[in-house]
Amino acid sequence: MRKSSGDLFPTDQPIPASQLIGRREDIAAIATALQGGTNLVLAGPRRTGKTSVCDAALTRARSAGCYTASVDLFRLADAAELAEALAAAVIANRSPAKRLLNMVRRLGRSALSAAQLSAVMTLQQELGEGVELAFTPGLAARDPQQALARALELPEIVAKADGKRFVVFFDEFQEVANDRSPYGHPDAVTKRMRAIFQRTTQVSYLFAGSLEHIMRDLFAPTDRAFSGFGTFRRLRAIAPSEWSAGLRRRFAADDCEVGPDALTRIVELGAGHPRVTMLIAQQAHLLSIRLETHTITEPMVRQAYEAALDGDRAYLDQLLETVRSVNRYALHYVRRIATGAPLTTGLPPGDATRASRGLIAAGIVERTGRGSYEIVNPLFREYLIRDSVP
Repeated sequence: MRKSSGDLFPTDQPIPASQLIGRREDIAAIATALQGGTNLVLAGPRRTGKTSVCDAALTRARSAGCYTASVDLFRLADAAELAEALAAAVIANRSPAKRLLNMVRRLGRSALSAAQLSAVMTLQQELGEGVELAFTPGLAARDPQQALARALELPEIVAKADGKRFVVFFDEFQEVANDRSPYGHPDAVTKRMRAIFQRTTQVSYLFAGSLEHIMRDLFAPTDRAFSGFGTFRRLRAIAPSEWSAGLRRRFAADDCEVGPDALTRIVELGAGHPRVTMLIAQQAHLLSIRLETHTITEPMVRQAYEAALDGDRAYLDQLLETVRSVNRYALHYVRRIATGAPLTTGLPPGDATRASRGLIAAGIVERTGRGSYEIVNPLFREYLIRDSVP
């Protein structure tokens, strides 16, 4: 029985630490900093491995004896949901409390025995009212801002009670500044967070975000609540040699031999982008199953690339719509970046500047130098090049 292509080369969910390629230094450095009490800010485009690296760093910190909690703001609708999710993640570090939480989630609080209810009450007496947020779904909605404050205070309380270093990971943290103000007015929310966080002595914070300009606006300006609170860090580029070694191991797990030309082509076409590189390898492996072969050749990789491009068509169409929404010249501008054409020739200077800034803000392009840009997703670059051909 052949191994699943999606299991060997996962692309659409965070990857376990054991399956990451070329991230050991990042994971070790992040974990060490957090264990030592340093707060970190990790910013970079979506689908480039930030969450996987952060999860792996938390796993490493946990194995070193730290408590950990993580919440993904992109998946939480409002302050009440954030408060309940954070409180539950914090309490789950105690095994008995975690078992109680799992029972409440499965069967409801009414299913708890008298002894179990007593255990919950004991927890609340020891750790404060924030505990109740985890065990009573809907409680936070009565006063979301007060509930959020209690949840944010809970990691320090638990850390002191148990003599532990606590690491809290906020994923997609730029959502606190979303125009919808899902967690309350951004200035008010960040001021409340900073006021609580700066009083902690046993909690380290890791903030990750996929919109770098918003993350920098939250943490860099001196008039922002989080100014100077965390150290910025970027994931280093995965070296071609690391990609080659890692991909070869993945193919070998299904007894597949990948020729040097095929391996080089996968790495070149992936252009260092983690998801795209894995997607091409995934499609090449899937093709080997269809062809009933255990040998991956360079022509198969070319077919795999076309399959990856076609399979991501809906997502690439969505990126194109994002480009169109920037301004009327953004599509012209990003096509010129893709094809290497002069960027501003024939474009009104002000509109060209707004196009470049909007494309960076949307995470479509990155600045690589003065007047030099690169499209983040190499499949989108190819999509634009083909779309530009008359």
